[in-house]
Amino acid sequence: MNGTAGDIRGGEKVFVTGRTDVGQERQNNEDCYLIMGIDHTPTLFAVADGMGGHSGGEVASSIAIEKTRAFFLRHRDRLIESSRQDVRAFFTHMFEGANRSIWEKALSAEQLKGMGTTLTAAVLTREGLHIGHIGDSRAYIIRSQEISQVTEDHSYVQKLVNENQLQAGEEKNHPKQNLLIRALGTDRVVEVDIYHHSLEKMDRVLLCTDGLTRMVSDEEILDIVISCSVPEAVDRLISTANTRGGPDNITVLLAELNSESE
Repeated sequence: MNGTAGDIRGGEKVFVTGRTDVGQERQNNEDCYLIMGIDHTPTLFAVADGMGGHSGGEVASSIAIEKTRAFFLRHRDRLIESSRQDVRAFFTHMFEGANRSIWEKALSAEQLKGMGTTLTAAVLTREGLHIGHIGDSRAYIIRSQEISQVTEDHSYVQKLVNENQLQAGEEKNHPKQNLLIRALGTDRVVEVDIYHHSLEKMDRVLLCTDGLTRMVSDEEILDIVISCSVPEAVDRLISTANTRGGPDNITVLLAELNSESE
């Protein structure tokens, strides 16, 4: 369990906690996550879900998170008063650097060939919530009694849904539900989706890997998050996925704006 609290704007606080679990069927954990935040500076939290033979998935996700950490440390002071355009440039350069490192590492060893990872990173600044995203890990905003998925999965089945070749909900049983059409490190050039949302007091922001979302519905996620404290919700989400078989690694990060949690 990991958490941090810091000032975001006008005295408002954010509390973030996260946890990763290997699940019930995997021998190793290819998920990786990061929480960074100090008072009076932006807060960053990110999840990565690696893929690849042998140890490739673990290597790819750890590189993505380490590059995210290093880039944020170098540039966080610039984010304090940054415009949305500045934050977009931040995410673009951060993802390009991580992609290049994973791509080059994969070329260095035969057992790492084809490795890649998802990466969904959130930055909270005085401008609100900024998210950079590639892959099928997800970001949600939970506000009052509603949950909204911010990111779109870069998966083959989501592409079929977008093209009306598959009905929403049918993707969970599709034989190619694990197939990504965009990931970090699998191509020399990367395309990152970048989102911005304003936040309100007591909003919660959830980042998670597909080990959660394939086992727990959005409606169930909402019920758990609004009925528990931040740390309790993280634990319950992971335990629910594990109770249903836990076929994949599960990582959950949950942030609450203006939380009194310490």
